[in-house]
Amino acid sequence: MSDDARPPIGDVVREIVRASAASVVDTRGAALADETDGVHRHRTAVRRVRSVLAAFAPPLDLAAARRVRVVFAEWGGQLGVVRDAEVRADAAAQALEKQQIADDGIRRRLVDDELLQYQRLHARLVELAEGERLAEADALLRDLAADPVLEGAEESARRALRRILRREVRRVRRAAKRQDGSVERLHEVRKAGRRLRYVGEAIGAATPLFADIVADLAAAGEAVHDLLGDHRDLVIFAERVERERARAARAGEPVAAYDALAAEARATADRRLEGLDDALARIRTAGRPLR
Repeated sequence: MSDDARPPIGDVVREIVRASAASVVDTRGAALADETDGVHRHRTAVRRVRSVLAAFAPPLDLAAARRVRVVFAEWGGQLGVVRDAEVRADAAAQALEKQQIADDGIRRRLVDDELLQYQRLHARLVELAEGERLAEADALLRDLAADPVLEGAEESARRALRRILRREVRRVRRAAKRQDGSVERLHEVRKAGRRLRYVGEAIGAATPLFADIVADLAAAGEAVHDLLGDHRDLVIFAERVERERARAARAGEPVAAYDALAAEARATADRRLEGLDDALARIRTAGRPLR
């Protein structure tokens, strides 16, 4: 099929922005009601809309897309603080069960205290949801979704999407080349993989163009994101265990179980990284037909 074939990119981008914006609205109620996985799903929706606005600008107007991304970065940050507490408590509970550690002191420090913190943070999130800042963000997103400002809206979607997808693949590869094993650099690779996933999924839901390619890219991006997300969570968990170990030692409590938990978390984190090269290779392979 010729690159000049219809539909125009404007039609595809309008649908992508509309669907992404609707997901933000649709998932917020469950997050604020503290339903199971509610915060996680809403945080994902916010990340998704920010990712597609970044990837599709242009043809989206850069300034308009940036304004929405900035205001939702703040809300996404608040969601992240709440979600991270939830993840830490869950990771600790699973680790204690796996190693068959039945110590009330350790459970209190690693699980119960974290759950209390989660409850406090979630209550604060509900308060923030009623503020003017989020109302402003919602209004900006609603206006953008209703009437997005587009440049070159009549360009063929096939040509524009090929260019956008190639750009996102290069973004992952550049981040991978810069990574030096540090948590910060690995996080950049993770974010690039996540954005590739969201862009691929958004295109796949909006148009049949490049159907197999975007499905493969989305799956490969998700693999990178999940692998590095697991690694990050394990490292953070190990650091928390080590901090609580120090507090337990000062209180005269036994610390051997803390050492075992931290060692296992760090070893598992290292094993996760062993799959990174293969996950990145999947992205290279999936992107080859776009050349």
